[in-house]
Amino acid sequence: MSHAKSGEDANGECHDSKSRVTIVGSGSCGSVAAKLVASNALKLPSFHDEVRMWVFEEVLPNGEKLTDVINKTNENANYLPGIKLGRNVVADPDLENAVKEANMLVFVTPHQFMDGICKKLKGKIKGEVEAISLVKGMEVKKEGPCMISNLISKELGINCCVLMGANIANEIAVEKFSEATVGYRESREIADTWVQLFSTPYFMVTPVHDVEGVELCGTLKNVVAIAAGFVDGLEMGNNTKAAIMRIGLREMKALSKLLFPSVKDSTFFESCGVADVITTCLGGRNRRVAEAFAQSGGKRSFDELEAEMLEGQKLQGVSTAREVYETLNHCAMTKRAAEEAPPSTDSSTTGPNFLGCYRDQVAELLSQEERLPHHEDGDTKKPSTEIIGAGISSLKREKLKALLRQCVTDLIPGVDEMQSRARSMLLMSQLSNKKPSISVTNEEVEDDIQLLLKSDPRLFKEIVKKHTDDVLTSLNNMQQQAEKLLDNVATSCRPMSRDEKRDLQRSIKELPGGNLKRIAEIIKDHRAASGKAFSDEVTVNLEEEDNTMLWRLHFYVAAVKSARKLAS
Repeated sequence: MSHAKSGEDANGECHDSKSRVTIVGSGSCGSVAAKLVASNALKLPSFHDEVRMWVFEEVLPNGEKLTDVINKTNENANYLPGIKLGRNVVADPDLENAVKEANMLVFVTPHQFMDGICKKLKGKIKGEVEAISLVKGMEVKKEGPCMISNLISKELGINCCVLMGANIANEIAVEKFSEATVGYRESREIADTWVQLFSTPYFMVTPVHDVEGVELCGTLKNVVAIAAGFVDGLEMGNNTKAAIMRIGLREMKALSKLLFPSVKDSTFFESCGVADVITTCLGGRNRRVAEAFAQSGGKRSFDELEAEMLEGQKLQGVSTAREVYETLNHCAMTKRAAEEAPPSTDSSTTGPNFLGCYRDQVAELLSQEERLPHHEDGDTKKPSTEIIGAGISSLKREKLKALLRQCVTDLIPGVDEMQSRARSMLLMSQLSNKKPSISVTNEEVEDDIQLLLKSDPRLFKEIVKKHTDDVLTSLNNMQQQAEKLLDNVATSCRPMSRDEKRDLQRSIKELPGGNLKRIAEIIKDHRAASGKAFSDEVTVNLEEEDNTMLWRLHFYVAAVKSARKLAS
């Protein structure tokens, strides 16, 4: 990236080619980043003096807007009071306006907001732009975990480095000595530019050729800090806390290498690694809030404590712990599903048995002895809004919900594939009958099918039959596994209230004939699995059905209603 002062284009017009920097974020860390960058922008001839800082607009208790206060006083009164940011820092509440002239973007917001920020900026970033992320966290998507630097690169089409380290914002703000690590993927020259932009006599920055390792260190240490806070809150002592930090660092390394085998061992000995773990476990916000949580005996929620103790800042460790759990579960499910997939000469016929793996995980979770007393069936009290996981601890309920969320996420690609294959079979069948009624977007595929149909009609029909049978087999397997998973989940549901039973009875009566047939099949299957006698003719009497059966019917009716609403 060039940082020349000025230049001329082919028409001889003069263009300013100094780099412009925008800070995307204005919490305590964002404000400190602005202070560091602003001090260097004034000194470095290759940078414009002005540093813009995007501020999520807030109204202060005195009625003034936060951006106006920052621009008037040169201080972030909400998140870094008493610290001058630099006379060249300009607060801007308009995200698109703040970044429109910048060619160096510094992202430093809570990771929960990054997906929305990237979507808003998509298509708005023009020219040669470089980014660096100070964001600690990850996104868990259907294909697995996505680091924030990758999210930025993918959504905005720009290269993104990362900066992490043992950096408590308030200490850097008062210019106490600190270190940080810049992780880069491609150009060492770009990394050196970022080092130059952030380095001061009290803030030493080192480049490392390991984006994923540096970023994961900054992300995962917040989970270790939560554990350290629990130790402090339970007064378990310094020996236990030291053990938590050592084991935590070891597990950070193991998970990082599981996700990205290219991660370097040496990265964990940089500021972003062991130093950040120590600092965060001794004095970070995650440790403080986790300590208060433990002292309350878990009676006060993390959300409540965050609002009370952090004055608008966000707690990263709890959400990251949830994401780590879902990531580990995704990795385990992918591995187990691949191992348990039945042998086949055509791996696309059945694929990994995700549903079977999740069914086993749900069954194992619910089989553990930790149940709490249910309220009696027919209780006149208003039923809990929690349906799934009633009667088990809140920790297990959250695990169960995470399992079900990840199950749906992992199934989406399989369902999409089934839809595509079914559509292809429909097209082939219609072409063989010379009655195509669906549109085809890939003309080459249609041409290939037409050629095969003309050259060997018998082979064509055999292929159609084989693939149709394969699709039906796969769908049947998915249905059977889904039924077993739903049965397991339904066993964890709270007792259904009388009003809910009446609503269910009314909803069943309103179903079309084909859906009523499926209701009968569900009841028959459940009675057979329970060892109960049943006849070919099924009478639906909800007062006689057990609670598991009631919720199975409820889930089916809800699914039918959703499908009909989407189709309308």
